[in-house]
Amino acid sequence: MARITLSLDRPTGNFWMDTGLVVLLEQFGEGEHESEEVLRKLVDRLVQKTGKSGVYFDQTTGQFREYEKVNWVYPTNLFIKVSGVAPKIEMQINGKTEKFFTQPPVFDLSLKLSKNENPCDICGDVAPLTDAKMWMYPFVVEPGKFGTFYPGTKRGLKLCARCALAGLAGYLGWLWKAQGKNALHFFIFHADLREMKRLHEEVLRPLQQEGSGGTAPVAFFGPYLHETTLGLLLALFAHVPGSDRLSETARRLLATLLGARAEVPSTAVTLYAVTGKPGQAFNMQALREFSRLQPLYRLYEQWLQRLQHIAADPHQQLVRVLAQFQQRRDRDTETLWRDRIARAILEFDDPLPFVEQFLFEARAREEQPRPLVSGTLDVLNHYIQEVLGMEEQFRRTLAGFGHTLGAAAHEHNEMGLLYSLRNARNPEDFYRVLNDAQFRLEITVPEALLQLERGERIAGVPWGRVKTLLAIYAMNAYLRKSAPQTATSQPTEQEE
Repeated sequence: MARITLSLDRPTGNFWMDTGLVVLLEQFGEGEHESEEVLRKLVDRLVQKTGKSGVYFDQTTGQFREYEKVNWVYPTNLFIKVSGVAPKIEMQINGKTEKFFTQPPVFDLSLKLSKNENPCDICGDVAPLTDAKMWMYPFVVEPGKFGTFYPGTKRGLKLCARCALAGLAGYLGWLWKAQGKNALHFFIFHADLREMKRLHEEVLRPLQQEGSGGTAPVAFFGPYLHETTLGLLLALFAHVPGSDRLSETARRLLATLLGARAEVPSTAVTLYAVTGKPGQAFNMQALREFSRLQPLYRLYEQWLQRLQHIAADPHQQLVRVLAQFQQRRDRDTETLWRDRIARAILEFDDPLPFVEQFLFEARAREEQPRPLVSGTLDVLNHYIQEVLGMEEQFRRTLAGFGHTLGAAAHEHNEMGLLYSLRNARNPEDFYRVLNDAQFRLEITVPEALLQLERGERIAGVPWGRVKTLLAIYAMNAYLRKSAPQTATSQPTEQEE
């Protein structure tokens, strides 16, 4: 009987397998273990009752008996396609020959190891190997199924007993979130095995949710990868300043890993996020790696400081700001804008074009148009300054003129002028719109906007970004004038 050795000092370097090693180490501890015993306990945790019943023929009593059906737990059943097995018998029923189980079928996996020893495709250990295809690991599967994370292994993956069992245990270590039949996301953290074990035991497990929708705690989610990933990170970030779910030790660990404390973590935390469509199998659509979690957390802290003056709970206000970029369409909700904005934030890229698109194509065309959620421009303004590097005084000039332009366009019923601004395709178009605004709305364009520099820049900023930001400020001011004057629709000092 094969034995495996579990140790915190022996990672594989594969994010999926190392997640499984953490699960094995949590359940069995370091040292040598019988592989068949480990396999049996893993299968017990991965199989559950379905609530449905079937019948089998009991040869001892000569009667049909009911049994409760079982299956691989969701969403593991989208990957592991090994069905329950049991002996069958042929019987004549109403003149027809039918086959019946002679006992309840058993869902099981077998660890069939080769007699010869060869290097494992994952860890490189020389040992008896097994074929990975029957286990159906995500990203570590037979070519031609979902595609493989290792495209060079044309023959399919061969694994040693330890890696085979770690791969199976990986299903018990993921965080996942489903949106009905539209999407399935799951998340895996990869770091030093010791730190990842602590992260899973002290932070992720206490925060896991229960229910058919998934285990990942998220501030918001949708059918796209980046929006749900940002929703997960916001939910985790909220527990660093204070938490009713995590111990003080767990909060210190999370704070250290995210760079919120003076201590420097020995290894960076990387988040792997996967999305696809559930069906008879899992149709993987995207795999992304996010490694800049520490600067993202610092940005999160700064956003909370900016929102303290307008909300008693800055975290929830930030969630409202980032979650708002969606629109109801018939029976569905379209969140593509939110996903694109989330992608830009996660990659420290420019989200402004997508905010502009949302304002002009969604909010402005609603039956009762609304401005952006209070605090949105505070969040954007800080991002523009800290990430995109726009000089603060120029940004304030743009904000002030944008507010004036939007208010004047509303007073003169000139929304079309704002669409002309949004649709400007070059500096000539941009200045033509500003010239029209001066005469039709009787406003003065700031001199800082009129100086086009080399490389089609204005005050050192690409002209297109200037145009986009001005369009956002102007349309938001226009929509605020159109909306009922409530406390939430009033501009903040930062937004002015």
